[in-house]
Amino acid sequence: MPDSNIIRSIIRGAEILKSVDDGIDRIKYISEKHYLSKSTTHRLLKTLARAGFVMQDPITRRYYLGPLILSLATSPIAAHQSLIVCASEDMKYLRNVSGETVVLHIRIGVQRICLEELQSVQNIRFTAGKGYIAPLYTGSAGKVLLAELKEDELNLLLKNIDLVAVGPNTITDEKFLRKEVKKVRKHGYAISFGERIEGSASISVPVRNYICPVALSVLGPDNRFKPRMMDMLQEMKESAENISRRLMEGFQGREEP
Repeated sequence: MPDSNIIRSIIRGAEILKSVDDGIDRIKYISEKHYLSKSTTHRLLKTLARAGFVMQDPITRRYYLGPLILSLATSPIAAHQSLIVCASEDMKYLRNVSGETVVLHIRIGVQRICLEELQSVQNIRFTAGKGYIAPLYTGSAGKVLLAELKEDELNLLLKNIDLVAVGPNTITDEKFLRKEVKKVRKHGYAISFGERIEGSASISVPVRNYICPVALSVLGPDNRFKPRMMDMLQEMKESAENISRRLMEGFQGREEP
């Protein structure tokens, strides 16, 4: 098979996996979303199933993520090491400039996970904890990750999330959450106060050029960090651009012979 056909099949397979993860789980709907014939969609799903990427319920005929994906998802820190390496330098810089905790998050299904964290050196500090998993709709990081989704993906995801309060200021109203996401898309950043932990304040920006949405965040006690939060915005956007550039250069480098 020519290289171009192999690449096309890999891209189609990745797109199908994203759809299955978002709840589009029948051949009919998958083929319609990606403008593929049912026979092509069936062939790709069978190939993904043989490799362990998806599995099909023999009764409902619905497709779900398979054991290989679930296995990889249980160790996301190792799976996303390239992202962590690309972000390390700027995370250290932001920690030194802000004096607060700096965190890197990605989306996994309807949750977000802390891939990397550089804790504040101050005695009183807030931390997420490396490997910590939180609901996707909480905090500034969650809003950034939601804002990176396409509108149809956002609609589908919100249909499968129960907005349950996990902190004093958790957003539990879908209309208000959508307004917050819209503001993030317009301004390129998100802030939050006590959405997950009482007394906390955070600001997040998106990192681009990666295989999934990424949020770069700085968080700390609101009485100390809130007055200085917006002063960090330009530094954070520049750091996010640096990380995005390294990711792009890394991907381009792997494509070279």
